[in-house]
Amino acid sequence: MQDSSRPVTGYPVHNVNGCGPPPPATSTTAYPYVNPSPYPYYPAPPPQNPRPTFFRRLFVAFALLLIIFGTILLIFWLVLRPHLPDFSIQSISLSNFNASNQRVNGTWNAQFQVSNPNKKLSIYYGDIVSSVFHKDDFLTETKIGQFVQGTREVNSVEASYSVVDSFVEGKVVDAMNGERSRGELKFNIKVVADVAFRYGGWRGRRRILRVWCDDVALTGSSGKMTGGSKKCSVD
Repeated sequence: MQDSSRPVTGYPVHNVNGCGPPPPATSTTAYPYVNPSPYPYYPAPPPQNPRPTFFRRLFVAFALLLIIFGTILLIFWLVLRPHLPDFSIQSISLSNFNASNQRVNGTWNAQFQVSNPNKKLSIYYGDIVSSVFHKDDFLTETKIGQFVQGTREVNSVEASYSVVDSFVEGKVVDAMNGERSRGELKFNIKVVADVAFRYGGWRGRRRILRVWCDDVALTGSSGKMTGGSKKCSVD
């Protein structure tokens, strides 16, 4: 005979005291332990375009060559130490001069002394133009022939200027006649030349040489006036 006080297996147990069954025990879900890698992962960089790298290297190489060439040229230039030539007027004359009615006539003849102070460099003189001014007013100009000047060489260069019935402002005529009445007439002589320094087969870059001979004084009669030596500035 089956005992009725024994609970039936497989069915919920009823508390004989009328209370509900105890709540089920809570449990936490367990996850497996993952050990982080000591070496972080970085994605591979994208492939670079070789063209910018090539142009950068080409630019650096060109800059280095330019610096080397400039350094060699500077050393070469310092060793040779080029100096500008010296200019002076040895003599000057003015004949058949007349200034009236805003017209000027006259002929100037000048002799320049040109000195090359360089011990190792010769000087090539290309296109040479010389002009005559009364103060800042242009009167006439002429061309001088090309020549080459050796080291430590001194040359005499002649220039002839002529003006025939040339128009000038009345104030210029009055100023020249006023000076002549006081016994001395002054002019400014300018020389512009295309020059280049030479050392053996090497020739330097051409440059413009400017020569100013200011306040060149002439004295004498109206038929012919003469002047002495005058040092000129060169740049």
